Amino acid sequence: VPQVSLSHECTRAIMKLMYCPHCRGMSSVKPCNNYCLNVVKGCLANQADLNTEWKYLMDSLVVVADRIDGTYNVDTVIGTIHMRIAEAISNLQENKDSITAKVFQGCGNPKISTKGSSSEDKKRRGKVALEAKSSAQALELLVLDAKGNLTALKTYWITLPGTLCSKKVMASSAADDKCWNGMTKGSYLPEVMGDGLANQINNPEVEVDITKPDMTIRQQIMQLKIMTNRLGNANIGNDVDFQDASDDMSGSGSGDSCPDDVCGKRLSKSPSTRQPETHAIPKQSGHGINGASSRSLPSAFLLLLSVAFTAAQHLWR
Repeated sequence: VPQVSLSHECTRAIMKLMYCPHCRGMSSVKPCNNYCLNVVKGCLANQADLNTEWKYLMDSLVVVADRIDGTYNVDTVIGTIHMRIAEAISNLQENKDSITAKVFQGCGNPKISTKGSSSEDKKRRGKVALEAKSSAQALELLVLDAKGNLTALKTYWITLPGTLCSKKVMASSAADDKCWNGMTKGSYLPEVMGDGLANQINNPEVEVDITKPDMTIRQQIMQLKIMTNRLGNANIGNDVDFQDASDDMSGSGSGDSCPDDVCGKRLSKSPSTRQPETHAIPKQSGHGINGASSRSLPSAFLLLLSVAFTAAQHLWR
């Protein structure tokens, strides 16, 4: 499972969030929701910066999906080619006199087959039209479902902390005054930090150096820009040289014990000189999360992206 490489400060903050209530004999007390949000937002500060370019990519994919669902989608063009042939045959029959005369003139007298009546031809064309309509409806449902998923994924990176806190950490509600606030059971007073690296300068739970962005994330932001640009070119009919340049940059590791200097007091604000580590967040109440992990671009949408590039190049020239 892909994991986020956690700094030493982030590891300490997560241990304090998850383990210290047990150390204090309050194993049933859940972490305060705002407290959890500050910890996770601090740990995923760089990942939240993916949001802008990620949103642009999702918007571009929705545009491609709209084109695929239009009159010139692949299924309609290829799936109805036999109907076009049938129409050509009908046109031939309607103009058979002039066409026959030209054929006789150039090729001599051909052998004319009498097999198949006009009523049978009409039935055959009706069956073909029904099959094409059914296939088009199936594609329409698939594209509609994909567009719904793409729209829901637009805010994936900035909603991830809230999702982790509610579904993985099982934090208490924001108004709860009987939750674990990092010190004891009570209300959590500090405000919730904004999204992204720049907004973590005053994060009370995680020491974040906003002057040192994660270079892996910056590379991924650039890749998102490149993919969005390629989609835009493909959408207007330009040739696109699509190459899969994605790299597996995730880390993996094991858990760590709760440091003695974490429980019962706020984290030290002195800068750390230790190298970033990769740890897994412990499971709690039957739920587990891996190092505030976030999976790479969902594989289903990478597949859709690949198909979109290929289809867009050939459909709208």
